[in-house]
Amino acid sequence: MRIKQIFSLSGFSLAAFLVLVAFTGQTEAQAGGQNPTPIVITLTPPVTGTPGQPTAVPSPTSDGGLPPDRFEPNNDPHTATEIGWQTEPGLTLTGDDVDYFTGYLKTGQMVRISTFVYGGLDTRLKLYWHEQLVAENDDRSPADVGSMVLFTAPADGWYVALVEKATVYDGIYDLETALVEPTITPTAAPTGTPNPSATPTPSPTPLMQPDLAEPNNTPETARPVTPGLRGTYTVGAGDVDYFTFIAKAGNRYACETVTGQVDTLLTVTGGTAVTGGTAVIGANDDRAVGRVDSYLAWTAVAEQPVIVKVEARGGSFGQYEFVCQNVVPPPAPPMPPAPVAGTATTSELLTATTTVTVTERISLTVQHIGRVPPQTTIPATHIRLLVYYDANNDRQPGPGEGIANVSVVAVSAQGQRLARVFTNAQGEAIFNLSSEAVARVMVPFVPGWSARLRVGEANNDIVLGLPAVRLPVFLPVQRQVSSD
Repeated sequence: MRIKQIFSLSGFSLAAFLVLVAFTGQTEAQAGGQNPTPIVITLTPPVTGTPGQPTAVPSPTSDGGLPPDRFEPNNDPHTATEIGWQTEPGLTLTGDDVDYFTGYLKTGQMVRISTFVYGGLDTRLKLYWHEQLVAENDDRSPADVGSMVLFTAPADGWYVALVEKATVYDGIYDLETALVEPTITPTAAPTGTPNPSATPTPSPTPLMQPDLAEPNNTPETARPVTPGLRGTYTVGAGDVDYFTFIAKAGNRYACETVTGQVDTLLTVTGGTAVTGGTAVIGANDDRAVGRVDSYLAWTAVAEQPVIVKVEARGGSFGQYEFVCQNVVPPPAPPMPPAPVAGTATTSELLTATTTVTVTERISLTVQHIGRVPPQTTIPATHIRLLVYYDANNDRQPGPGEGIANVSVVAVSAQGQRLARVFTNAQGEAIFNLSSEAVARVMVPFVPGWSARLRVGEANNDIVLGLPAVRLPVFLPVQRQVSSD
């Protein structure tokens, strides 16, 4: 009697299945029979959303294979995908495909990189530091063909991680990168003395996770920021952060750090048209008594790039919020009344009144000029807009999906353009308008990309996204800095 053996590989790896067949499987041909029934293998990848499992399984292509994942092409170190501390689900390895990733580490930080595999995939993970192989792992355990490596950075720099197939089988995997604390080895207590003195143990060096702006430790690598956008960063332990933006002539700007963890020193420098170098505009240590964060305001005398340096003082370290924004100039002091020509001073009048004698009544004429109309202040309409291309088709913006240098305009109800800006590197655009006529904000070159505004209020929730089924190749982008 022929026996058809069907196995479902949804909870264990293909390697474990092959070991099981090698020890226990015996076909009819091996027992001396004829025409054995072949073993049929059903590959069922899990689709649950728990850690270590993908939230969605990529649909097979027309030829039955898996499609390239969202980071392709990243098949060599020069096209490696930059990653931070997160889990990237639903990545694929098919045919001769390999995936390269890269990230930034500071001195003493330990990174853990892991792969969680599905659908019969067996990964091999390699980690390079300055083009030298420093860590490699094939199987996490005898029962888990995923991979994991640990590495401690000897200095500040970039690592490169390679994920490749260890067998011929294609499949899906999740990639997890995490910053971990090194295990502290306990110091053995001294023995042999009646009253041993306590051995002082040094406190562990605090780990400070690098922020998303790194590396920005030099003026040449300063992170571009948009005035009005607030971000959270870290500084300390030898780290210095640089930021830059274009200051417009006549505008007043204020840059500040907001923190209670780290004692910051903020220094602003700007380019000079005569020498082509830089000149210090101003610096601030503590914004007030009892505060350790910094605040500096100034008025730009010329349009020029501005570089802001943030550093920690006294060995402090930690997180801080940073923002540079336009501010209203302080009101001018009241001017003294101008003296009227041909009139005497107060002291002269007082002296003269001792000898003046009134001889006739002085008549006064009062003319009514009407009520002075009250001055009304138009409330500002704040607009924060995100333009993105939904590459992974999850119907919400994700990392790296913002579209940079796209023209965004604010228009009146009759379609008249009132203002225009271009999106920054993250796909964000900021407006601050004082016109009551503003009605909508729109991207002119994409039909349907517009949103109605709440006049006089903050509009911080406007998101315009293009579905993944439509490639945004037709979007005109800004090729150079606009002077609008």
